[in-house]
Amino acid sequence: MATGRTISANFLTVIDKQVIEFCGKIAQTIKDLIPNDADKKKFQDEFGKISLTRDAGAGRGAGKLQRDALCTRGIQGKAPFSNRNLRWHPLVIASNPVQYAKTIERIEIEGDGEQQTLVFVVKENGVEKSYPSDKVHEMPERYVTLPEHWDTHLDRLHLWNDTLWTQNSCIITAFEACDWNAALEAYAVLGLSIAIDDYKIDYQTIYSKVVDILKNQDIDKSIKFPSSVFPIDKNDIICCPLCKVPKSLNPANLPDRKREERYKFAFGGNKRNEGDDSSMQIMHIEPLIESELRHNSTNVRFGHRWCNVAMTDHSIDETVDFMEYIVNAHKKK
Repeated sequence: MATGRTISANFLTVIDKQVIEFCGKIAQTIKDLIPNDADKKKFQDEFGKISLTRDAGAGRGAGKLQRDALCTRGIQGKAPFSNRNLRWHPLVIASNPVQYAKTIERIEIEGDGEQQTLVFVVKENGVEKSYPSDKVHEMPERYVTLPEHWDTHLDRLHLWNDTLWTQNSCIITAFEACDWNAALEAYAVLGLSIAIDDYKIDYQTIYSKVVDILKNQDIDKSIKFPSSVFPIDKNDIICCPLCKVPKSLNPANLPDRKREERYKFAFGGNKRNEGDDSSMQIMHIEPLIESELRHNSTNVRFGHRWCNVAMTDHSIDETVDFMEYIVNAHKKK
């Protein structure tokens, strides 16, 4: 399976670099308003750090804001998925055609042995152009690959080893995709959530500063920030979208749950805290789907892990209906 970093992780287009650096301005503004040095460092290390890479960097790379707002999830497996990539990456995979991307012409495989490379053939202005896996980030617009493009190569791909999958990890899932401006605004909203709830920065002060930064963006003057749907309500920004409790508190204001210790080898990593009920995770109010670009400032929030797990791939309304049925079934109401 693909186990390494996304191919061409250190290669950015001009727009890629501009967007990441612009998010760095937002993070710096938040950091400047944090009153003490210890909290400034904590914010920088955990949330505000910027990595000029497609996958948020290796090891101690970018902070949580960049990883969640700008990048797709880490994915590994016998498939050409990027192990994190920018959400506006121009090559996506979907089950069916999508209206926001052009369909590629075909997929070819060049080379043999350990040197096999996926090549994606598209039409640009009526002329065919080929992009090998390490160059797909240079595509001038978004393209989608469909099942029929892969079907003719399944027998060959079935034999690929970890090395081949890793050196061709160049594509993202369509449901995680969005435009760069939507990812940037999502970064701003999540940054506001951290600033206000975790570091107790005055809401009006930080909100007005972030809005001013957005209004003065110089990446593309034809795009006006903030968008008309940019949130202005404090509770909407800081509260978990499911239980409506600030994400810095326990889910649904329940008491702490003690988790039993489990044996762990001393030389292994420890991510157990990420499994705590109150652990903070990115959430989508409406579930991500292939047919629409839903990663945006109105649909992205930080919330509790417990609430996120409870929702699975369902909307808030569907989850509440499910919970209401369970409550009635147990005669708790």
